[in-house]
Amino acid sequence: MRHLLRWTAAIVAILVLLGLTQSGMLASLDRRLDDWRLAATSRPVSETTVVVEIDSQSLAEMGIWPWPRSLHAALLDRLMAAGADEVVFDIDFSSSRDPFDDAQFTAALERAGGYAWLAAFAQTGADGQFHFSRPLPEFAASAGSVLVNVLLDPLTATARSLPVSATDEHGTIPALAVQLARNQSALPEILEIDFSLNLADLPRLSFTDVLYGRVDPALLAGKQVIVGASAIELRDFFTVPRYGVIPGPVLQALALETLKTGRILTNWGHLPGVLIVSALALLLLFRPRRANVPTIFATLAMTSFLGEAMALLAYAQLNLLVSTASLHVGLVILFGLALADNGYNHLLARRAAQDRLRFLATHDAATGLLSQQGLMELPRTLVPQVLLLLQVQATDELRVTLGHDVVEAVLYQFAHRLGHAGFTEVARTAPATFALLRGDDGDADGLARTATQLRTSLSGEYHADGHHLHIEVVVGYASGAHTRAELLNQAEIALIQARADRLQTRSFSPADQSILDRHRRLDRDLRRALGRNQLRLNFQPQVDLKSRNIIGAEALMRWDHPELGPVSPAEFIPLAEETGLIVELGRWILFEACQQAAAWPSPITVAVNVSPIQFQHVDLAATVANALRSSGLPASRLELEITESSRVTDPGRVHAVMWQLRDLGVRLAIDDFGTGYSSLSYFRDLPFDLVKIDQSFVRDRTSASDRNLLAAIVDLAARMDKLTIAEGVEDEATACLLGALGCNYGQGYYFSRPISDTDMHAILAAPARNPPGLIAQ
Repeated sequence: MRHLLRWTAAIVAILVLLGLTQSGMLASLDRRLDDWRLAATSRPVSETTVVVEIDSQSLAEMGIWPWPRSLHAALLDRLMAAGADEVVFDIDFSSSRDPFDDAQFTAALERAGGYAWLAAFAQTGADGQFHFSRPLPEFAASAGSVLVNVLLDPLTATARSLPVSATDEHGTIPALAVQLARNQSALPEILEIDFSLNLADLPRLSFTDVLYGRVDPALLAGKQVIVGASAIELRDFFTVPRYGVIPGPVLQALALETLKTGRILTNWGHLPGVLIVSALALLLLFRPRRANVPTIFATLAMTSFLGEAMALLAYAQLNLLVSTASLHVGLVILFGLALADNGYNHLLARRAAQDRLRFLATHDAATGLLSQQGLMELPRTLVPQVLLLLQVQATDELRVTLGHDVVEAVLYQFAHRLGHAGFTEVARTAPATFALLRGDDGDADGLARTATQLRTSLSGEYHADGHHLHIEVVVGYASGAHTRAELLNQAEIALIQARADRLQTRSFSPADQSILDRHRRLDRDLRRALGRNQLRLNFQPQVDLKSRNIIGAEALMRWDHPELGPVSPAEFIPLAEETGLIVELGRWILFEACQQAAAWPSPITVAVNVSPIQFQHVDLAATVANALRSSGLPASRLELEITESSRVTDPGRVHAVMWQLRDLGVRLAIDDFGTGYSSLSYFRDLPFDLVKIDQSFVRDRTSASDRNLLAAIVDLAARMDKLTIAEGVEDEATACLLGALGCNYGQGYYFSRPISDTDMHAILAAPARNPPGLIAQ
């Protein structure tokens, strides 16, 4: 009976705690604890956001309200003239006013050239659907719309979050913060605002001070400006944690700064506190020995302290919002139960250890499969062959939802199964595409059955990192007395057509000639593109991993076809290498990169890729010398990236040309180190300065052996007085790991995507040469 009473008391205590959390009775305590945590973890703002306020001073100076829209037009012109990056009006422009004033505002929006945004307000109609109060059509024609709604806690009416977008029958509108921050990572549907940001550091200017030129334009240059009401009379205020009552535009600015500083917060609410209290209640019920009241009190007090400390740590380091009032009140309730029970057994301080997740993370090198290049370099044969391409579907979506490591673990298992498929050679030709090669026995029906059997056996359930994934495979294949490159090309065409036709398997057919026609057209048009200014260069910054300053940039070719649109380099570069046009393209990119880099305001290096074909068919040293001479670029600022495979065809010629380039003063880098002809003789024989570590070694670094291999490459280069640069840096953890290993430089989407010469020039002209990717965070 006593055991039943103890259980009943524990269940009632938990139910009481749940009732307190759901009724809002803990809101006052939670607010005080939140304010303390936010103040204890105060963070600086990015200083790239400015709020222009319609304050009481502005209302008094103008003497009227509402204002004519000509004032907003004048302010917009003033802001754009001062060099503001973008301007957002957190003001309702959904209704018409004076036609003349509206026309002036429309003209100002047009002059802003698409860098002005107007507020849209979403509200639920009687039909339960979202309806937007959108800007007038004549305004919207020249300015985008951004959502300025915020979400209020139904119990406390406190504004803590906002929706990242809203959709009605006319379409979807992104939130102001999302649109201006242009965050590349996936966002939750609800954005939690980071109120640890120091509001005192946020520049706030009076509307009339800006309008009448009483503000230094330097305060606005390059800034994103939010214009909105802060005057008490206009009643655009919200109650928020830490700061109490703040104006709506300031709240929008805090949301924008949240994304700029990379703080994507997750609100766990009272769940952790309730779970901890529930767990402690069970421990009290099942403790093996009796415990005195002081021991229980000390344990609960320590739990309260640790819980608050963990909540503070979770907020500061893990971007987690945890409401701890339920924890503290629940612990008080538990202590009351312990007193009533007359000293139950000692509180068990241990918590059940959670099963540690095991990641099946690996990389292609561990599978032992050939790369596409390795497949092409196999000894030639006159015997007809069969080549099948198997592609795992939806891997990009799985990477977004489950993460890179999980998908790579599944692909490793997939590759392992392929090794037992009975084919002569197995290769991975793309991240999710694998090739099987064997002799052709001339049995077309048998080949079709083999493709179907492979697809059936390899599709199905895969298990990785506790996830159960259903994988579908599409197969394209080709056969005959063709070169291996032709077979691969035909199989790729068959694979593309299989996906387009929603087939599971498909053989290459002469009916696929349209694909080949595209290749022929690209070959023909690429020869004309040089003379028609259809080619351009983008540059991807290279960053010093210690200082995080830009020290160089890699030149990357882009082709804007007048009819086909942008053509991927992955499509036209291999085509150019096959036809020999890469020699002319290589000369163009070398001269263009030197010309543009010579005009940069900072003397950083520019890296240019050199094709193996250029070593064989042109006087590369003379071409480089001419490019340097015509551009005026110092030789020390030019870096030539040479792939390992360049040395395979004619090692002697490559060796001699590299020494000629070295004598010119050009820096030399071994590109994609470890993926081609890897040999320690590189360090002994060739006069290169820098090792460029292939991104496969950087991304696949989850196991100790992977990290050790990466560390060995860096250490070997350092011992031989070679610098190292790592490709494929996609997050801060990778950058920190590489820096800790001693890698000198990094390159990847974490720092910046490839950007235009104009953008590169602007970044280098800025006082701090930080890569744009880090600035956006």
